Amino acid sequence: MDIKQGDIGLLLALDALLEHESVSRAADQLGISQPAMSAQLKRLRSLFNDPLLTPSGRRLVATSRARALQQDLRRHLQNLDALVRENETFDPAVTRKTFRMIATDYVHLILAARLEDRIGAVAPDARLAFLPFEPRSMWESLEADAADLALVTGMDLPDAISRPAMTETFCVIMRRGHLLEDGELTCAAFCAQRHILISPEGGGFVGATDRALAGLGMKRHVAVSLPSFLLAPGLVAASDALCVVPRRLAVLYRDSVVCRNLPFDVSGFDVNMLWHPRRQNDPAHIWFRGEAARLARAI
Repeated sequence: MDIKQGDIGLLLALDALLEHESVSRAADQLGISQPAMSAQLKRLRSLFNDPLLTPSGRRLVATSRARALQQDLRRHLQNLDALVRENETFDPAVTRKTFRMIATDYVHLILAARLEDRIGAVAPDARLAFLPFEPRSMWESLEADAADLALVTGMDLPDAISRPAMTETFCVIMRRGHLLEDGELTCAAFCAQRHILISPEGGGFVGATDRALAGLGMKRHVAVSLPSFLLAPGLVAASDALCVVPRRLAVLYRDSVVCRNLPFDVSGFDVNMLWHPRRQNDPAHIWFRGEAARLARAI
């Protein structure tokens, strides 16, 4: 194979064909006609000396040779795209880009409104997509440019660039009028209550608070396990149960719940901002991560 006989357009066509395994959908993605895409596929088959896509019933499937090419092809195209972007100027006032950010529901809750307000003011035609935190697929999303940034805690991704975004501490929330709203909150009084625990992985009844209490020789009764921080304030406001939550989250719901300091020490946590090294010098990415970092620090 002599790549000089082809061009970047052919490689873009191959990427689309392998992604969709359909001539018509690949043509739609690139904005060309189906006959034009069929002609591209014919040239690609000659270039690679392989069918690349073969019929299987009523659909096309990629050959093993094509599958072996796909990952390297996508990476090289992304690197070429990054090379072009690094030499572009970026003007937020006229951009129509979509910026995508992965985070936990807690981070989305405290940051999304502020980020939307800021982006809307300086980049009115830009769009924001807030994506859920899926630990097992997060790196693949960053690598495939399906996400620009991730704001997460405790993720060790050696291939990613990571910078501190903010440090969080914990407090305890309770309903207004709770018997512990005023006066001294002791460890014994804390442990005597029913408790709600946030378990993002689902179904857990032991967390950092319980480990801290165990170190003091104490134990609480966790009555309810929730999968999301967003569910906690409403349940707390309607019950006598207590819930330990990040302090910034508690502040958002200060009209409906009371926030009090814990009567013992529980380690806080850092939220880090992660991105793919390929995006390091992308002017649009530099601007977006700068805005997100500034707002995170200011909360």
